[in-house]
Amino acid sequence: MKKSILLIFLLLLSFAGIASAKTAAWISLEGDVDPGMYEYTARAIGDAVQKNPDYIIFDINTFGGRLDAAFDIVDTIMGIKNAKTIAFVSKKAISAGALIALSSKELYMLPGTTIGDCAPIVQNSDGTPQIVGEKIQSPLRAKFRNLAQKNNYPELLSMAMVSPDLSVLELKHKDSTLTVEAAKYEKWNAKEKAFWGTPKVLVEAGELLTMTDEEAVALHFSKGTPESRDAFEKSLEIEATHEIEITWSEKLARFIANISGILLILGFGALYLEFKTPGFGIFGVVGILLIATVFLGQYANHLDDFLPAIFLVLGIGLFVLEILVFPGTFFFGIGGIFCMGIALVLTFDITSIPAFIPGGNSSAILPILFYIIGCALLATIFPIVASKYLIPLLPEGWTPMLKADLETAKSPTENVALVQVGEKGKAETLLRPVGHARFNGKSFDVQTKGEMINAGETVCVIEISDGRIWVEKSEDFSVS
Repeated sequence: MKKSILLIFLLLLSFAGIASAKTAAWISLEGDVDPGMYEYTARAIGDAVQKNPDYIIFDINTFGGRLDAAFDIVDTIMGIKNAKTIAFVSKKAISAGALIALSSKELYMLPGTTIGDCAPIVQNSDGTPQIVGEKIQSPLRAKFRNLAQKNNYPELLSMAMVSPDLSVLELKHKDSTLTVEAAKYEKWNAKEKAFWGTPKVLVEAGELLTMTDEEAVALHFSKGTPESRDAFEKSLEIEATHEIEITWSEKLARFIANISGILLILGFGALYLEFKTPGFGIFGVVGILLIATVFLGQYANHLDDFLPAIFLVLGIGLFVLEILVFPGTFFFGIGGIFCMGIALVLTFDITSIPAFIPGGNSSAILPILFYIIGCALLATIFPIVASKYLIPLLPEGWTPMLKADLETAKSPTENVALVQVGEKGKAETLLRPVGHARFNGKSFDVQTKGEMINAGETVCVIEISDGRIWVEKSEDFSVS
């Protein structure tokens, strides 16, 4: 009987231990606060909520950044309903980082970390920072006040992170503690001041509240200062964690956003050089690509969802270049095959392997690889064999292949040996800088040294080398 009771007791203890075990999802907020961080945070919170954790923990390490992005992040965190949110300051939560930290229900800070100083600033014309006026400070203070009320942080001290002219005093009487603005304290009568005694200055006038980990605990912001992340998880009885990693496309979007100013300067500079040079060349291509990168970079965080399609389109584009622009080079063709192969691999679903493949849906890797390679070889060899040996056997009108050859083909232009240096003729087409010109009633391929010459204008041969005829504009209009 006693053994049965003891066994039941142990089982109850084990079930209680299982029930008390907690799970957590970690989201790292590191670097500048920008729209890219918001996009990552929104996606990561969505992924975290699907795992149904007890805690969603935000590992914060930032000097701040854009206020609009910080507000979006705060509103997204405040919208979490089914998990407790915790801000874990691993290094620093300055400026907008402090705002994000206070949007969580609880705050923990590692030793040596800091939080605070959230005054909105702009840069002067000489590059020095300047705190903006009351029009921006007022809504930001209201946001801090709202977070303090919802998450039980000191309200007055929270606003002291925003406004440097807000001096805060701490008053104590026996077991009671009161924080008050210095300006309001000065209006008290002598009896009230005597009751509370000599005040302690928490925030001096002209300063912004910035706290160390120990000060944050003393001022009732932080719940504790664990020695490490492991110690923090142990104190909350967290036994299972999920890391919500930032994707490569989200990193790319944030990187593009950080260098967008430089890209715009280089892009418009390249376009200016393009306008100053005849024709359309490398400067135009570079300028368009740089500016397109800036404006399309905001969508780069979704590229990983469309990566197979991107490689497929890139492969087709390289094939088009091989066929229409650079025939016979094989470089673009090989690149196109490589890109389309990557697209096929990325879209390959392991569960779609036929049952006759050894290993089937199991974890056997070699059979799967052999299957993929076999399919790739078959897809490559069959079109070549079919186009060379099978399709030519079809009757005329039924084959998609062109059977004509180039044995009787003729060049549309004459031999360059028929033209001499100094000879004059007429431009048949616009020379930009390549085109056709007519000399002695015969058409020739000609090229200028970069000069643009309109059709119908007189040209003069200035050089013949390597099978090319170089011309320039001539003022002699006697040529017919």
